[in-house]
Amino acid sequence: MSTSKPKSSKLIFTGMVHPIHFKNLSGRDFERMVFATLLRMRAWRWLNWHGQTGGDKGRDIIGVCEDELGNEATVVVACANWQKFTLAKAKKDIDRLTSTQGTPPHEVIVIAGGDVSAETKDKCKAHADANKIKICQVWSGPDFEEHLRFHAPSVLNRFFNGDQLPDDEAELREFMLELDPATEKEAGLLVARLFNRPAFQTPIHCESSMPAFRQAISDTIGALNTGIWRDREGAIISRVPPSHVFPDARVSEGLTNCSKKLNTLRMTLDEGIKANAIRPCQCNNPLCTTHEIDPPYPQRLEQERTEALRKAADALALLGVQLS
Repeated sequence: MSTSKPKSSKLIFTGMVHPIHFKNLSGRDFERMVFATLLRMRAWRWLNWHGQTGGDKGRDIIGVCEDELGNEATVVVACANWQKFTLAKAKKDIDRLTSTQGTPPHEVIVIAGGDVSAETKDKCKAHADANKIKICQVWSGPDFEEHLRFHAPSVLNRFFNGDQLPDDEAELREFMLELDPATEKEAGLLVARLFNRPAFQTPIHCESSMPAFRQAISDTIGALNTGIWRDREGAIISRVPPSHVFPDARVSEGLTNCSKKLNTLRMTLDEGIKANAIRPCQCNNPLCTTHEIDPPYPQRLEQERTEALRKAADALALLGVQLS
């Protein structure tokens, strides 16, 4: 199925859609909407919608993103659009998801189509904790609708206008890459994901991991300028609205200034490396990415990164979007 369409030089926003009754959706349609929403919510290193599994013919969603330290974290998702959400079924799904991994996943998300009591959520989290799962989220139907409307209103807009979401994972992924945001706020949320990474949140000390830091700076500059967000291997992670397409000139200018500040940050980093004030540690481990940083470079890098983030935060705030 072809999903390509002409791209305009400016964002065009459309009206919103009807109330959602997830119980009226097939299990497959529910899973499509979950997968599409997750693609928009996080910066995934990869996210796969697997083949049919289990007696209910449901499909697992398994992905890898960065944890708070920048390490790979496995996330497994169960779509539970049952007529009645029960604790026993939820526990069974958590056990099944856990058993498919060699080690317990970092995070499990169980997404229901209807109501889920606070008591049931707590018991699901306790069960996950007993299985050595660090994070467990249980979304009720209203919780999922809130995420869907907040992060991916364009999915709703297309779905309720009769444009069925693709059933094939690769086609659905491409569909989401080509799908324009339905609101200016959704466009801002796509940009905000660029900064929701350890490279922009971890304090810079006298010892830090510099290769990943520099790569994140370059990736973000490229995304802000071109709208194409690539990973360290050059593969496309996602497409985001580039700074110049925002109708509000203040937003466009603010994101452009953020890109300029990030370029200054990258130049300072390169300057420190050239002067040998930023250098690999002497542990003799070829896999070690830690660098020693001499003053005043930790302070300079921290200040320049803060200035770049402030430019982005101020611009996105005009759209009602906050950086994490």
